Amino acid sequence: MIQKPRGTQDSFGQEAKQWSALEAKLKTILAKFNYNEIRTPIFEAKELFVRSVGETSDVVSKEMYELIDKKGREFVLRPEGTAPIVRSLIENKLYAPEHLPFKAFYLGPMFRYERPQVGRNRQFHQLGIEAFGANNFNQDMEIIIIANQIVKELNLDNNLEIEINFLVTGEHRVAYIAELKQYLQTFVLCEDCQIRMVQNPLRILDCKIDGDKFTNVPDMNKFLSPEDQDQFTKLITGLNTLGIKTTVNPKLVRGLDYYTGFIFELKCLSEKLGGQQTIIAGGRYNNLVSELGGPTVPSAGFGMGLERLLIMLAAENISLTTDNELDVYTIAVSEKGMGFNQELLFKLRDAGIKADTDLMNRSFKSAFKQADKFKARNVIVIGDQEFESRTVQVKDQLTKQTVTLSIAELIDKLKGE
Repeated sequence: MIQKPRGTQDSFGQEAKQWSALEAKLKTILAKFNYNEIRTPIFEAKELFVRSVGETSDVVSKEMYELIDKKGREFVLRPEGTAPIVRSLIENKLYAPEHLPFKAFYLGPMFRYERPQVGRNRQFHQLGIEAFGANNFNQDMEIIIIANQIVKELNLDNNLEIEINFLVTGEHRVAYIAELKQYLQTFVLCEDCQIRMVQNPLRILDCKIDGDKFTNVPDMNKFLSPEDQDQFTKLITGLNTLGIKTTVNPKLVRGLDYYTGFIFELKCLSEKLGGQQTIIAGGRYNNLVSELGGPTVPSAGFGMGLERLLIMLAAENISLTTDNELDVYTIAVSEKGMGFNQELLFKLRDAGIKADTDLMNRSFKSAFKQADKFKARNVIVIGDQEFESRTVQVKDQLTKQTVTLSIAELIDKLKGE
């Protein structure tokens, strides 16, 4: 038997309905903030992620699914969503003044070769938002407000924490990294961190092996420029005014190299997600567009894994699906009845009525069990008599009453319920 690849999932039945309901709910929330969908290819040039995410990041160095096409070109299945959006922004000149601010969201599968565990798959589904054009604390606030609004509207806002930090930039970054290196030299670092010490020391703070050792990291906030400190203070103050509490974490750096300025992680403090606490994470990346060949365009956003949200919804016994009962379930018990049954179903569905029928030629008793399984409000048995009279006997499963109706009368009745 051929099985699904490790780290992937099949979704069907009620679980698939929960997926669809979650996606619809998220789109409704983002529409209130005027974010519109953007769709990009599932595979992109390998260079796109090497240049944006960073060659020393775990994503690029260990986790990408790489492929070579028939002309020898290197592609990868997209491991994250921001870089493709920036590529599209540049390629389609969406940075032009008439398009700014450009606010978009993406939704779809991503791929990383990781060790599968709770809330972390090799094919996972991510929703992310991207905002291009504005470079101020109001735009930064909006990013975190949207993240907060999502968990609030999903009734998942209990036992959560928003960690926030501001990455030092420019000449102040050079001074901070010098002090950070001096601090890190007191530790025996893993092989990956020894490479990062040369190429990008900030990434060491995010190390899955050594990260817990660093309990007294030099405070990045003390190295911020007056302008950055002012923006960070305004961001935290503004969020507090709205009742959105944040905790400053000086070790927070995120796992992707393109971040500059404010960053945040919205975390679940319970054990629902096992070792994976982060639900939504993002920040600002003002240099990414120019680094990928476009002009300088301020940028900010976040990404979130839908599998983790679904795990949390299940843990809280929260269903996003509406009652999926059928309006009508029909059972044809003769050859002539089958012909009339198809005509009836065609007209019911054409009128917008949810209807299904027994196509398995079950016994009468089993067919009624199927009607109950599908939560059918009304059941109709169709035989030769119904074919001749062009009427049907409709049994209301709730009231247990039975009435005889023509097709037109049945449609009027069901539409009036």
